[in-house]
Amino acid sequence: MADISYRPDYQSTAQVPSVSEAEQAALARAFESTPSLFRLLSTLRTRRMGLGYRSETGESETFSWSSNQTVTQPEGPLAFSSAVEPIPLSEVEQALIAWAALGPNGAVLADVPVQGGLSGLISWAGRTIPGSSNDLSVDLFIVDDGGVWLYRPGPERLAPVEISGPQDYAKVLDWFRSGRRQISATRPDVGWFSAPEGTHNVNAMGPGQYNLNRPGSSWFLPVGDVGVEWFNLLLSSYEWSGFYLMDPDTDKPCGVDEWIRPGFLEVGFPVPVFDELALMLHSSQAACAVQNIRLACEALGLGAWPVGSYADDMVLGAYPDISTGLGFSFLERDPDTNPSKTATCLGLPGVKEPVVVPSPQFPTARSAVEYVRDLRYGCGGQLSRDGNWDERVGGPFTSEAMQSILEHPKAHIPDWAVDAAVATVEYIVAKYGCCPAYVSPVRAKFSAQVHHVDQDYYRRFQTGNGEPYAITPAIREHFATWHPGEPDPWGGAL
Repeated sequence: MADISYRPDYQSTAQVPSVSEAEQAALARAFESTPSLFRLLSTLRTRRMGLGYRSETGESETFSWSSNQTVTQPEGPLAFSSAVEPIPLSEVEQALIAWAALGPNGAVLADVPVQGGLSGLISWAGRTIPGSSNDLSVDLFIVDDGGVWLYRPGPERLAPVEISGPQDYAKVLDWFRSGRRQISATRPDVGWFSAPEGTHNVNAMGPGQYNLNRPGSSWFLPVGDVGVEWFNLLLSSYEWSGFYLMDPDTDKPCGVDEWIRPGFLEVGFPVPVFDELALMLHSSQAACAVQNIRLACEALGLGAWPVGSYADDMVLGAYPDISTGLGFSFLERDPDTNPSKTATCLGLPGVKEPVVVPSPQFPTARSAVEYVRDLRYGCGGQLSRDGNWDERVGGPFTSEAMQSILEHPKAHIPDWAVDAAVATVEYIVAKYGCCPAYVSPVRAKFSAQVHHVDQDYYRRFQTGNGEPYAITPAIREHFATWHPGEPDPWGGAL
C-alpha cells in the first residue's frame, strides 16, 4: 500500500496514535506481509482445537472459569487433551481481529438515489461490514481471560478512507484501546449442565460446545440491535415501498387504514414475515463479521471457530436460573399474546439499549419512531444542516452534491410516514404487548472463538503431505512471527 494519505487535508488536525516500534511493525506485517485474499480462501478452514482444549477424553472436568460444574464428555475415537497451557491472544492480535470484524474504515459511498431511499441510511460511517441501512446496530462483545469487553469505536471518521498507508496503521490499535469498554471482570457463566437421570449430557449451549469460553480463548460475539433495524425498515417501507403491516390473524391493516390509498400505502405485509425480514437483515451483518474474523485469523495463523449452535437468549441472560450469561434484562410477556414464544430482550442499561416498545428508554411508540428518524437528522447527522457529518469528514459527496441533497424534499421523511409508523407500533403493542413482537430486538446468534491452534491434534489425526493440510505456514510459524522472544511450543519446525 502506498505511503500516502487519501486526502491529507482531512487528517491534518488529527493526532497520530502512539504505538511502540514493535506494535507498528506488527500492524504493518498484517497489512503488507500476509497472504492475498485468494490464497487465504484456498486454505480457510474451521480449526476448533486450541491450546488447553479437550475432546471426548471421557475424563471429568470442572469448569471453574464459567459454571463451576463438573462435566464428562464421553470418550470417543478423537480423544485428545492438549498438553500445552493456553496462551491468550496479544493486544495487537485482538485489535486486528476486532477491526476486521466491524471496525471503522471511512465513509460509505451512499450511492443511493435521493428519489430511491437515500434517507433510509441511518449513518454514513463506513465499517468493514455492510448493513442494509448502515445502522451500525451490531456491536462486538469480546470475552477473554480479562472478562467481557464491548468494542464500539463509534461513528466518527477522519477521512473517507481511514487507512491509506503505513501512517494510518496505528489507528487499528487506537480504535481498540479507545473504543473498548470492560463490561465484566470475569468470563460469563454460559454453562453446561447435565440431566439428573438418563445417559445424555444436556448442554444448553449445544452438544458441540464443550470448549466454548475456555481459558486462553477470545470469543468474539456480534450482538445486534434488531429493533433499530425493524423500526428503520418500517419507516422506509412506508415512505418508499408502499407496504403496510398487516395483522396475520385478520388480514387487516395494523392501524393504518387512513393512509391506504394510491401513492401512500398499497400492499399488506404480515407482521411475522416483516419481523423475519428484519432479523435476516441483522443476521447478514453478523455473518459478515464472523467471516471477516475467519479471514483475519487465517492471515495471522490463528484458529477461528464459527459458533452458532447455542441459545443466544441464554448467552444474553434470559434464563438466569440456568446461567447468568451476559446479564441482559428481558421483558415479562403474557404467554397468551406471545405467539412465537419470543424472549424479548430489553438490553443492558448504558451498554446496549435496543429500540423496543415498551422499554425504559422507549416507553411509547412515538418515542421509538422519532428516535430512529432523528438519527439521520439530528445535530451532526449526515442529513443535518447543523454540524453535518459529511462536511466534517469531507465526503462521500462534494459540497455541491451535498447541498443539493439537503435541499431535496425526498431527503426528508414526511410527517405522514412517521405518523403511520407510530400507529402501526401502537397497534402491535396493544395486541402483542411489545414491538417487535415475533423476534427479539437483541440477537447474538452467530459468533467466533479464536485461539492459538494446537498443532499436535492435527498431526495426530489428520492427513497431509508430510504435514497435516490444516497446518499452514502461517500457523506453523505463528509464534515466531507474532510472539518473537516468547516460547514457541513447536519451535516453528515441521
